[in-house]
This record gives sequence, structure tokens and C-alpha cells, in this order.
Amino acid sequence: MGLFGFILLVVVILAVLGLGWKTFTSGVIVGFDKAVDVGIPIVKNLSQEAKHQVNTIESLLIYGRFGS
Repeated sequence: MGLFGFILLVVVILAVLGLGWKTFTSGVIVGFDKAVDVGIPIVKNLSQEAKHQVNTIESLLIYGRFGS
């Protein structure tokens, strides 16, 4: 499991570096929406909240306001 985990970590890091953080996270969210039936209200609310949180954290990191 250690080697598999390491390879998976390297692949994810390379994907983030190659695609960019915003493209990577939006792709993960779109994939999640396709994999899970978003007709269930709680799943839809959770995915919308996750999108909001990712955008908030991203804007804080970009504009340097994280922690202030």
C-alpha cells in the first residue's frame, strides 16, 4: 500500500501542477457531480457548499488575506 499511495500522491501533485489548482478542483467537483446522483438534496447542498468553500479559500490564498 505504501508504494501505491506514493504513486497516487505523485500523480495528484503532477495533475495539480499541470492543470492549475482551479482547473483541477473544478474537474474534481464535476467528476463528483457525475459520479453521485445530485438529485438527492443533501448531496446537492454539500457539493454547492464545497464549491463555495474552495472558491473562498482560493481567493484568500490568491489575494494574500489568509489568516488576517
